[in-house]
Amino acid sequence: MVTPIRKFISNGIVLLNKLHVTIGLVSYLAYGVYHPLLAQVCNESSGEFLINQTFGSAGTSSLGELTTYQYIPQACPSDGQYTVSETVDGTCFNSTWHNVTTDHTPGDVRGNVMIVNGTNAPGTFYQQSVSSLCGGTSYEISLWVMNLLRTGTCQNPLLPNLSISIETKTGLVIQTADIGLVLQTDSPTWRRYSTLFTASTTTDEVVIKLINYQGNYGCGNDIVIDDIQLKQCGECVTEQVYVPDVFTPNNDGKNDALEIFLNPAATFNLNVYNRWGSVIFTSTSRDSRWDGTYAGAPCLPGNYSWSLTYRFDQPSRKGREYVRTGQILLLR
Repeated sequence: MVTPIRKFISNGIVLLNKLHVTIGLVSYLAYGVYHPLLAQVCNESSGEFLINQTFGSAGTSSLGELTTYQYIPQACPSDGQYTVSETVDGTCFNSTWHNVTTDHTPGDVRGNVMIVNGTNAPGTFYQQSVSSLCGGTSYEISLWVMNLLRTGTCQNPLLPNLSISIETKTGLVIQTADIGLVLQTDSPTWRRYSTLFTASTTTDEVVIKLINYQGNYGCGNDIVIDDIQLKQCGECVTEQVYVPDVFTPNNDGKNDALEIFLNPAATFNLNVYNRWGSVIFTSTSRDSRWDGTYAGAPCLPGNYSWSLTYRFDQPSRKGREYVRTGQILLLR
């Protein structure tokens, strides 16, 4: 009985090892195919780029406050350092990097890229502010990225793990979009990543941050980036809406009704609420205005809340709905 038992155990171990190999192979193939490429793009854009960071041309040096990494003028920055250059030297770090002979920007003459050697601490490696965005309006942020580490050069390569964070100047996070792992390639390969976000209704500046969550020492975690661009998707809708802060329904012929000012191409639904949150007035027509009464009786002076939901009839805006809220002071 000893021999059959030992044979059974031995066969079981062999089968288990084969299963581990199979699982590992499947995981490897899935990992090699899967790449969380972001591809959210504007259906339509309005005007010029609000950010168009191409890193300039030959002769450009430090990026200043755009990054917390240390600038060096050499071709091969070390961990936590960066440089700005026309090309990437493929002999860096025992020839483990791609040899990149030109930047990504179309039509650029001796254009630069930002070469980043990741540090061992996860965090922001690039940030840029932009002001005067339209609250409630969509924007597209995009960039081009390349993993500098060539395939087959490291036994356990560190892959950059990137994310885009859109925040207000005061630190309120509007949206975070994960780029994920930037995979190695056999030859220099640019990848475009993009995501959409809706601007806050506050007047704060918006800060676009590029974050690397890879935080280990080792071989890899090196990237080159170019053409960071921000563009507006469609027209600025919030500039086409105005609701007064006060009205005086005292029958003197001046400001006796609550009137909203909205783009003529928009349809809307307006609700006015009392202090307990009950709807006391609703309208879907510009000719129907609140006169400060409810159920035929004058409402008391004071603040009343309102919400305005509106949409546009143009084909390019079909399906888009916007909501504005606020308060109106009723005076008699």
